[in-house]
Amino acid sequence: MSFNFKLIKPNFFKANLGLIVLKSDETIEHEFRSILDPEVSLLHSRIPCHLQVTPETLSKMEIDIPTAAELLPSSVNYNVIGYACTSASTIIGTKKVQSLIQSKHSNTNVTDPIDSVKKALKKLNCKKISFVSPYSSIVTDVLKNYMEAQGFKITNLICFEEDNDSVVARISEEDTLRAIIEINNSESEAIFASCTNLKTFNIINEAESIIKKPVISSNLALAWNMLDISGIKITNAPGALFN
Repeated sequence: MSFNFKLIKPNFFKANLGLIVLKSDETIEHEFRSILDPEVSLLHSRIPCHLQVTPETLSKMEIDIPTAAELLPSSVNYNVIGYACTSASTIIGTKKVQSLIQSKHSNTNVTDPIDSVKKALKKLNCKKISFVSPYSSIVTDVLKNYMEAQGFKITNLICFEEDNDSVVARISEEDTLRAIIEINNSESEAIFASCTNLKTFNIINEAESIIKKPVISSNLALAWNMLDISGIKITNAPGALFN
């Protein structure tokens, strides 16, 4: 027996967000959905990655970005697509990531965590940054050098020296909070906690309350930037960035 139906209107969702997530990431989807309005659509695909986070393994993801982008539903008109890897987007480059994704979704806004962090710090008028990194010192130095080349000053730095991304996903938020508090110094204007697999959303408000400075994580900056590009305002996200 056939049954009549109607199609939803094109503006059923207030915004459509696309997200390319690392195969090893166990954090970003949950953190994004914890703050998104139900009327904002979040669609994601996965991209292959090596569990060991090194400059060499990160750079290899460039090959698979177009395929991962193509796996996002093609019938959707995306407000923005985010490539969710801070260290890889730093190594591959924001412009290259943009061109690779736009090869499958032309005329679509594209961003990534490191691009979003720069914009977030600019919005907060912060140039002097303390940096918390779960990565090895080799990968941490890549990000540190990049941020300094962009005009930011890294006033202090902690890295957990962990190169296994699955382990990073299980670092306790309490330990990340301790690192943020310890890394804070009188010179820094904000704290940046890097990596989309590092859980932070539950401790950002507490951290800011203790150190009296903005705390930005990769996921917080990426979510803020994607929503800002989409013209969406939300009120339940943690931290000064969304104020």
